[in-house]
Amino acid sequence: MKAAVFKAAGQPLAIETVDDPTPGPTDLVLKVKRCGICGSDLHASEPGSQGLVRCGTVMGHEFSGEVVAVGSAVRDTWKTGDRVAAVPFIGCGSCELCARGESIWCRKGAGHGFGKVHGGYAEYIRVGAQESVRLPENVDYAQGALVEPLAVGLHGVRLAQLKPGASVLVMGAGPVGLATALWARALGARHVVVWARSNQREALAATLGATAFIAGDADVRGAFKAAAGGPPDAIFECVGAPGTIDSCIKLAPARGQIVVLGVCMKPDTFTPNLAVNKELRLQFALAYAQDDFHSSVDLLSRRSIPAEAMVTDTVGFGAFPAAFEALRQRTHQCKVLLNPELA
Repeated sequence: MKAAVFKAAGQPLAIETVDDPTPGPTDLVLKVKRCGICGSDLHASEPGSQGLVRCGTVMGHEFSGEVVAVGSAVRDTWKTGDRVAAVPFIGCGSCELCARGESIWCRKGAGHGFGKVHGGYAEYIRVGAQESVRLPENVDYAQGALVEPLAVGLHGVRLAQLKPGASVLVMGAGPVGLATALWARALGARHVVVWARSNQREALAATLGATAFIAGDADVRGAFKAAAGGPPDAIFECVGAPGTIDSCIKLAPARGQIVVLGVCMKPDTFTPNLAVNKELRLQFALAYAQDDFHSSVDLLSRRSIPAEAMVTDTVGFGAFPAAFEALRQRTHQCKVLLNPELA
């Protein structure tokens, strides 16, 4: 099959022919229909990322596809032609974590961490049947590829345990920040204020549920108070750059909380005493659970919020390496999808 293969940090992905995947007894093989480019793939494959991605890896974990092969142990529940999004980790299927739908934490399975299972920047991908979620007929494959980033945002919002009518500040207007804003609003936040370096995505943020937008070097504390009438009950760090956690600590009110969803691959510093003096709660979030996938599919099926507005481009293998590299710089793009059926 054709795939975009990581060769080395600082080099573009190479389009190569690699072996087709085959399903184990509890696996499915999908024909990839769409796969989104995620910022964590960009970060993990850049110079200085401590070798998180090995040479020969096929990345890509935001995918949707059609079942083309079914493992012998799951033929009663899945069939060829089924439409699927899947948690991109294959658990053992028998431990307590897998039973709770948290295969991401499974240490016995095949898919914990980068490079252990080929990803969705390819024509086909092997996934766990237990980790797979059916797509309703009214959810297309482009929307299906958004299930994963939507689940990231939902997981972060659930960790915050927001009360109805809460006021939240989302730092960052990338796909994760927008997904977080979407879910915060959908789950009852009254004020959802998004900050970004520029106002380029202000209209998109509003479409997805933001009630106010702050850009650049504005007085964030003052602008938030003007928009929400008081300080934020929760701050979501969705930038993933050194210094952002420190900024969140300074912005947070006494006994506020900060949820960190941004993927920062570099050492970072902040002053713990500032957080201690405010009795802040600092919560880090890793990915999602299976239920976050199901809830994201349900949201897309209800069409209550047009999450597909995040998709700004779709490319084939020919343009994919350049599209991947272009996202390392500031760009007008939000979510770029690979369609392996395009040239």
